[in-house]
Amino acid sequence: MMLYKIHSHAQIQDLQARSDELGLSNKSMLVSLVSLESVRIAWESYALLRPLIKESWIWVCPQLKILSDVAGLSLEIQKLEHDVLPQLKLQEAKLEMGALEAVLLMKNSAVALLHLRKCFKEDLGVLFCEDHLVSAKVKRLSKMLKDIAVRLLQERECNIVGLQERVRLLVQLVTEVLDTPVHFDDSDESSDESSDE
Repeated sequence: MMLYKIHSHAQIQDLQARSDELGLSNKSMLVSLVSLESVRIAWESYALLRPLIKESWIWVCPQLKILSDVAGLSLEIQKLEHDVLPQLKLQEAKLEMGALEAVLLMKNSAVALLHLRKCFKEDLGVLFCEDHLVSAKVKRLSKMLKDIAVRLLQERECNIVGLQERVRLLVQLVTEVLDTPVHFDDSDESSDESSDE
């Protein structure tokens, strides 16, 4: 059995480019995901790797389900980045229709992220461990989304300065989570990284 360790998205691209050549060898292949550069790239990585594994009888990737969880997180957070937060940035002092829709979507995203985080931790095998870097940052993001959404939905008048400050902090955290490296083996993370929650 051949072993192919993946530490980057570029290695998945390389594997895809060489898949015909490697497939001709008729040797079984163990594709082992070690890490990816960021949560942001996880969806693209999953979209490339899944067909290679699913269409082959002799290639296996034990971490493919974990990668699908991170890909789900990536899509949900990028939806916030591209579709939801820009609506809030453009609003005036009162919560107009676009902002109200964005706030409700934020609340839904908070719930979705908590569910995806739980799936990720279960598949990673650290259900009772709170110190995985991606998991900890997603937890923070979900909590902030829920807190901001609930506060805005309860306020009749929206303080534009307060809203802009909250959105600015949210944008920073969304970017931080998307830029977080992904380690598929919890033991690879350093202790100082894992303290961020």
